[in-house]
Amino acid sequence: MIELLYFIPIVLISYGVGKTFLQLFVKKSESGLEDFVFSSGLGLGVMAYVVYVVGSLRALYRINVIIIIFVCAIIALYPVIRFFKQFSLKKTFQSFYEFSLFEKFLFAVIVFMPSICLFGALAPEIGNDALAYHLFHPKIFIQNHKIGYIPFTRESLWPYLTEMLFTLGLILKSAPLAKLFHYFFGILSAAAVFSFVRRFFSRREALLSTALFYSAPGIFMQSVYAYIDLAQCFYAFVAFFALMLWVEKKEIKLLMLAGIFTGLLLSVKLLGGIVLISLTIILAYESIRAKFDFKKIVFSILIFWLFAGLFSFVWYLRSYLILYNPVYPLLHNIFGSGWETQIGIDLGVRRDILGFFRLPWDLVMHIDSFGGEQIGVIFLAFLPFVLFNDFRHHIIRYISLYLVLYALIWFFIDPNIRFAFVNVALVFILISCGIFRVADKFKLGLVKIALVLLVIFNSCLCVYYNKDSISLALGKITSREYLFRKERTYPIAEFVNNNLPSSAVLILADESRGYYFERQVIYYPTFRLQSKCSLSGYLEKLHHNRVEVYLLSLPKTIFLDSELTALVKEKMPVYQRESQIQEGISGVYQLFKL
Repeated sequence: MIELLYFIPIVLISYGVGKTFLQLFVKKSESGLEDFVFSSGLGLGVMAYVVYVVGSLRALYRINVIIIIFVCAIIALYPVIRFFKQFSLKKTFQSFYEFSLFEKFLFAVIVFMPSICLFGALAPEIGNDALAYHLFHPKIFIQNHKIGYIPFTRESLWPYLTEMLFTLGLILKSAPLAKLFHYFFGILSAAAVFSFVRRFFSRREALLSTALFYSAPGIFMQSVYAYIDLAQCFYAFVAFFALMLWVEKKEIKLLMLAGIFTGLLLSVKLLGGIVLISLTIILAYESIRAKFDFKKIVFSILIFWLFAGLFSFVWYLRSYLILYNPVYPLLHNIFGSGWETQIGIDLGVRRDILGFFRLPWDLVMHIDSFGGEQIGVIFLAFLPFVLFNDFRHHIIRYISLYLVLYALIWFFIDPNIRFAFVNVALVFILISCGIFRVADKFKLGLVKIALVLLVIFNSCLCVYYNKDSISLALGKITSREYLFRKERTYPIAEFVNNNLPSSAVLILADESRGYYFERQVIYYPTFRLQSKCSLSGYLEKLHHNRVEVYLLSLPKTIFLDSELTALVKEKMPVYQRESQIQEGISGVYQLFKL
C-alpha cells in the first residue's frame, strides 16, 4: 500500500501540469470532473514524454527523475491548490442525497469495484504481456540508463507512451507502482464516460453507462495488470469527446485538443490509427453538414492531423531511423525491414460481413476467438435497447458512427476485444440512453431488477477474481507465495537468480515472460527472425567471451526444432519444474546449460 503514497502525488502533479496546458484550449470546463479528466490525460502524456526525453539522453537515473518531478510539482502547485479550493465535500454529499435508490446503487458500484481492483493493482505483476515487454523493457531501460532499441525484440521500438509511465513507476519504487498507472487509466476512462454522458444527456444515464462499463469483466480484469489497453481506451474516448465539443462550439482550439489526444493515443499503440481515420471521417462529415467551404474543410482536417502528428511522430521516426521501418516489424514488404506477422490472423469467428453483423453474439459466446476477455452478458442481453435511442440527436448519431467506423476497421485488422474497449463504452452509453428513453414512457421495474442482479453478479466476480490479491493485502499469504501460486516463471526465475552467474545469458525457447529473470534474456523465436547468424554461431561468440549460456524450454519445442535438438543432445537439464502453462494445461520446463 505504500505505493499509494508515491502515486497520489504523481496524479496530482499530472493533473496540475495538464491543467496548465488545458487552459490553452479550454477556458472553462463543464464540471470539475470533466476538467480533471482532460487535465490528467494531458498531464500523464507530458510526464511520459519527459521520461522519454530523459531516457533518450541516456540520463535515466533515479535522481534525475526526482528532480524533474520536483520541477513539474512547482508548475502544478497553483492549479492543484485551485482544484482543492473549488472542491466542496458538502455539495458532493448533497448531490448524493438527491439520487434515487437506483442511482445510489449505481454510484456504490462505481466506487466499490475500483476499490476491489486496487488490491489487484497493488499485487506483484502476473500478466503475460506485462512480463514479456510492458514491464520487462522498462526494467531494461532503467538498467541501461537509456531508452532505445533492445536487440532481438519485436516491441521495443513500438509507441511506448504508457511504458514510459511504467518506467517512472519502476525507477521510483516498484512494479505495483507502475501497475497503478494502468489502473488509473481505467478510473479515468470511467470518469470520461460519466463526464461525457452527463454533459450531453443527464446524470442518470451517466451513472448507468459508467457502472455498466466498469463492471464489464474485461475492463476490471485488465485494470490490475501493467497493460496498455485501458490507456488506449481512455485516449480513444477523450479524443472523440474533444471532437464532440468542437461539433458543439466549432472552436479551432477544441479541434487541436482532439488532435493532441489522438496523437497521445498513437503514442500508446499503433492501432490508434483506427481512431485517426474514424475521427477524420466524422470531422469531414460535420464540416460538410455545417456547410464549410472546401478550403475550410481541408484546413480543419490538416489542423487535426498536424496536432495528432506533433504528439506522436517521434515514436515512428525513431523506429524508421534505427530499423528503417516506422511500424516495425509490420509492412516489411514496403519498408524492407521486419517480417510477416500473424497478428490478428487467428482471431474472430468469421472474418467476413456476416461475421461482422454477428459480432455482439460472438463477442459474448465465443470469447476465446477474440482474445479471451469477457465483456459480460449485460452487453448482449440489453443490446436491443440501443434501437430505442433518438437518432435525431446529433451526439447519438456521432456515437453510432464512431462505433461502426471503429468496429469495421478493428474487425478486419485485429479483432482482439482488448483493442476495442472504447466500443464497449460507446455501446453501454447507447444502451443506457435507450433504457431511460423507454423508461420515460413505460415502467421498467423488471429491467432495473435484472440490471441490478447482473451488476451484483459482476461485482462478486470482481471480488473472486481479486481474492488472492486481497489475501496478500491482508497478510494471509506472502508475495512469494502469491507468485508461486499465480506466475509460472517465478519459481524458475528464483532458481536462475540464485544459482546462475550474474553474467549468464538465458535463452527462452517458448516462454516470453522475462521480467523476473535477473539475467540477460533472449527470446529465441525473435532471435531466429532477426539474427543474421545461427544460434550456434551466436553461442560461439558468447563462449569465446567466457559467458555461460542456458536454455529454458519445454521438451515439445526442443523436439520440433532441429537446431535446439542438436544443442541439447545427450545433455541433462540442470533444473526442471512442472508449471501450468495455460489454464488446464501443464508442462515441464527444463533448463539446460549450452
